[in-house]
Amino acid sequence: MFYRSFYFLGLLTQYAFAYDENTSDKDLGIVLRLNSNFNEPSSRASVRQCYDQVINDLLLSLNYLPDYALNQLRPSKGAVYALLARAYLYKLQYDMALKYADEALKLNSQLMDYNADPGIVSLTAAVPFKKFNKETIFYAEMFSFIGLHIPATARVDSTLYANYATNDLRRSIFFKANGNYQQFKGSYAASAGTLFSGLATDELYLTRAECRAALNNVQGAMDDLNLLLKKRWKNTAVFLPVTSADKTDAIRKIRLERRKELLMRNMRWIDVKRYNKEGENIIMSRLVNGKLISIQPDSRYYALPLPIDIIEQTGMQQN
Repeated sequence: MFYRSFYFLGLLTQYAFAYDENTSDKDLGIVLRLNSNFNEPSSRASVRQCYDQVINDLLLSLNYLPDYALNQLRPSKGAVYALLARAYLYKLQYDMALKYADEALKLNSQLMDYNADPGIVSLTAAVPFKKFNKETIFYAEMFSFIGLHIPATARVDSTLYANYATNDLRRSIFFKANGNYQQFKGSYAASAGTLFSGLATDELYLTRAECRAALNNVQGAMDDLNLLLKKRWKNTAVFLPVTSADKTDAIRKIRLERRKELLMRNMRWIDVKRYNKEGENIIMSRLVNGKLISIQPDSRYYALPLPIDIIEQTGMQQN
């Protein structure tokens, strides 16, 4: 039930629109295959049905799982709570996402100190993180044979890179220079060619911070954010805690740090979709062969097209 939920949710983030309480009953989600009978025809469920399936399976799985798994390749109650927090965040149900982020952090609240964790973090290594480090709750990885997405060849947005302060250790641990661009090397998969896509405590602190801000607990949100950032800051430099006077400013700062901390984990696409549901009006753009190509906030292209052979074999509706 956990594995099924993990991959159903991952597919939903790519092939469906962001959850919308007003339209999720009719928005098309993914196919919910719940058994191995290949004679049953495939049809797409609604986005609401898909999220209900993910959440209900996760809640049921709590009855069968230990607090901690024998290793991080296996699910645990901590992993279930972390995935529930992610699912409810994607639904914009901040109270429930906060509840389960709290539960997950009760079981594992550890953060790597980028200054003082020898053997786990290296400031200079080509592969800076130890695999199965103490932040990892559930280990999963993704790999792409397409050169654009392989860390060794992918170029990092220069505007994003410029957002890392000089004394932010992520600036050197996450990236290496390649000509005029930076390339990402900070995967928790401990590999130059593989990207971590599992569940980890840094994500949980950012989720809890965002939920607290959304629910008007601005100080609590800043406490979580600063707890994380201080572990990423050069210990020879003065760390000035991030402050915020209001909910809107707090959410903006947390979401920027979410982008900086969780890059290359297959989360930015769904984050942009859910932010636009709340009116952020992010326009994603790429300059390709001198031509600017943009995707508007309300574009139907945010639900990626299903593979053509699947459409041909099943006759199900395309995005």
